[in-house]
Amino acid sequence: KAIKKKKHVLVEKPMNGVKDVKLMIEAAKNNGVQFMDGVMMMHNPRLQKILSNVTPIDDHKDESKEVAEQVGEIRAVTSSFATGPMDKSNIRYNPKLEPYGALGDLGWYNIRITLWGFGWKLPKEVRAESNSTEEGWQSSVIENVQVTLFYEDGKIGRFDAEFNNSCMRQWARLVGTKGEVHIPNFVIAKTEDTFSIIQGAWGEFDTKKFDVEDKESVVKIEKNVQEANCIRHFAAAMRKPDDFWPSIALKTQIVLDACFESFRKGGKRVQIPVD
Repeated sequence: KAIKKKKHVLVEKPMNGVKDVKLMIEAAKNNGVQFMDGVMMMHNPRLQKILSNVTPIDDHKDESKEVAEQVGEIRAVTSSFATGPMDKSNIRYNPKLEPYGALGDLGWYNIRITLWGFGWKLPKEVRAESNSTEEGWQSSVIENVQVTLFYEDGKIGRFDAEFNNSCMRQWARLVGTKGEVHIPNFVIAKTEDTFSIIQGAWGEFDTKKFDVEDKESVVKIEKNVQEANCIRHFAAAMRKPDDFWPSIALKTQIVLDACFESFRKGGKRVQIPVD
């Protein structure tokens, strides 16, 4: 309704399935307005400094080129996001209002960081499992989930998302052929945040002369508030709508729906549909 009244839309995630996302994107395009999901971490300059070629926001080509040289080709993306204790009267514990549970509320960020790490390419298949054992668990709230995203050429994404963990955790790693990037606080960032480039050495592996040594360099990010950046970027897109934002929202929803289907099928692999 808002889009039909020529209103630009910044939406909360997760949304109500791929079909609805496509309808909203098409309506926004037809009405000349911007559609964007409110994933604040996408607007943190930290991500652009790691991989500047996969977002249209800022130009950090020099910094990201240096990262690429140290890390090599990204072969795996792993992440973990969990909240601390939560009151079960929270809407997140109502499967009628929030059927995706932790998979949609937290896993949306894990899916997004995986897609980002692989240059927005969709996986071939996904598998989502939970350690819930109660009767009727397929229709109950998803309190915890472990997900694997299977890519071409052996590339892989893995993440876990969990409500009511004993403590909050939020980290992501990009694992390359030469090293890895560790991103702490990847969802809810600090005003002065960092990422680390880690290069490990085994020594002489074939002769079993192990000399494990890690070389870690910490990169500091300039002071910024990613929530404010999100609004600035949304305002800029209001003046000139950008197809990038709706496209990554749709891809995230496509993967989420496939993960949800896998969960409902007890962890069976589910193929990502090809349009």
